[in-house]
Amino acid sequence: MSSAQVCAHLGISLRTLDRRRKKEVNPFPEPDYSDIGAENKWYRYKVIEWQHQETLLKRTAISSLSNAARDIRGRIVKRA
Repeated sequence: MSSAQVCAHLGISLRTLDRRRKKEVNPFPEPDYSDIGAENKWYRYKVIEWQHQETLLKRTAISSLSNAARDIRGRIVKRA
């Protein structure tokens, strides 16, 4: 799969794909084919495997943050 095909499959932009490749937890796999001036390519099974692992990650519920204490600018304040 090319970068464009991966993005279309996941419904994300190229920039988001790049950010997901740099994540610390479950980073997107490195391309199986990459060369100077050539488009990156991934095996479809690796993209699907990563996508499955991504769905298994535990996430912080947004609703748990909605009532959190905030500063003047609306940023969440860490409790001591």
